[in-house]
Amino acid sequence: MKGSQIIVTVLLFIVSVYTTNAEISLPSLISDNMVIQQGKPVHIWGNANVDEKVTVSLLNQSQQTIANKDGKWQVWLHPMEASNATSMTISGKNTITIKNILIGEVWFAAGQSNMEWSVKKSNNSEEEIANADYPQIRFFDAQRSFSDTIKSDIVGKWVVCSPETVAEITGGGYFFARGLHHQQKVAVGLIDASWGATRCEAWTPEESYNKDPRLMYWQNEWDQYQRDFPQTYKKYKEDLTAWELKAEKAKEEGQEIPKKPREPKRKNKNQPSSIYNAVVAPISFYTIRGVIWYQGENNAYEKQSYLYRYLFPEMILAWRKAWGQGDFPFIYAQLSTLWKHPYWPVLRESQTEALKLYNTAMIATYDIGDSTDAHFKNKQSVGKRFELAARKLVYGDEVVASGPVFRQVTIEGNKLRIWFDHGKGLKASGGNELVGFEIAGNNGQLMPADAEIDGETIVLSNKQIKNPVIARYAFKDAVIGNLINGAGLPAVPFRNDVSEIP
Repeated sequence: MKGSQIIVTVLLFIVSVYTTNAEISLPSLISDNMVIQQGKPVHIWGNANVDEKVTVSLLNQSQQTIANKDGKWQVWLHPMEASNATSMTISGKNTITIKNILIGEVWFAAGQSNMEWSVKKSNNSEEEIANADYPQIRFFDAQRSFSDTIKSDIVGKWVVCSPETVAEITGGGYFFARGLHHQQKVAVGLIDASWGATRCEAWTPEESYNKDPRLMYWQNEWDQYQRDFPQTYKKYKEDLTAWELKAEKAKEEGQEIPKKPREPKRKNKNQPSSIYNAVVAPISFYTIRGVIWYQGENNAYEKQSYLYRYLFPEMILAWRKAWGQGDFPFIYAQLSTLWKHPYWPVLRESQTEALKLYNTAMIATYDIGDSTDAHFKNKQSVGKRFELAARKLVYGDEVVASGPVFRQVTIEGNKLRIWFDHGKGLKASGGNELVGFEIAGNNGQLMPADAEIDGETIVLSNKQIKNPVIARYAFKDAVIGNLINGAGLPAVPFRNDVSEIP
């Protein structure tokens, strides 16, 4: 037998032995301390030998299946009620026991830095961390990664909420989970995949871009980045050389060293679909109740701030398709307030447009933000508003979960009347006069409006405008506006003269 034949034979034998003796394995989401969604069919899956019989047992039910030709298997457990700690066994040629499982509510938290913003960076962090003893709240912190291709698993583990584990957890997510736990009296599991400075297109699957020509903007932008990359990198090397000389001189003279140029990457986390492939796709196998989302800052630029109104809803629809759980609840935060970011108002408007999708809710945040810092610290209020939205949208609680949302405008002579949804108990916060309203005639020249409350409507006027047709409220980057409803929730910024420009 020739040497090459011997090598091939040995390799085939090794592969055969490895395959034959492969043990049952599970994705990282199915592990100790996990929370299983109550009231829904529960998906359990993994790998084993081809044709191996696998049995999954939990509480009073047991399901069997056979691993397919690729060694993959899955079962669906019948819906279960909330329960205290229990165990699940998965058995075949080997047996795995998953311990300390709770059955309750499971939510997926995603987005960028304001969702990622940790408990330890939030208001009153020392006190919040010290009091975070909630063994029935669990977190799965998914590893941040991106990929050109769809992945089947993600690195991460479930941890029990405690003062020792909560500090690095998403602040908005934690305060949401805590409120939900108190209100619903069940365990809460939060899968956190938020990642700072990420863009919506990275969270959206590749197939979405072929559905609407307007969405090709992002793919075309990425393709242009790739074409320009050699020149971009050349420029970086030149800047780096210049920086090294300046830094050395500054060091010798005892001066402050200038900021080092950032090295550009040909592949990065904001490549279209890259985070979806590596993070969302593997998590989409896991049964959840719904999603909380806070993102948009990195899309609030020029044309894309307007096109976001087509991309963001498509992302929501694509996620719902991936999970296969129907139109699950999707609750998201609107951009806050920040000086010198002229396209933030347009991005907020695009976010409001997504409310047209069934089973969505949006929370406004400009009144709790900081116009000098995109990363405001009041994540308690973010979590509370997420909680209110979930209670209203999902759990049927009789709570007010939204501030006034623009419905329509009617012309009444030299005045405009603004009608709202969620407008019961309209008032100015702090008991002051209403501010933030603007009106204009056909020439589009905006002027401050006198605003008066009339029941659940606002009447606008300006003595210099005889025939007003345009109305705006809080349509600024750094928001000025104080209209709230009886629940104390802020009115959503709006304009009735929708266009691509601010």
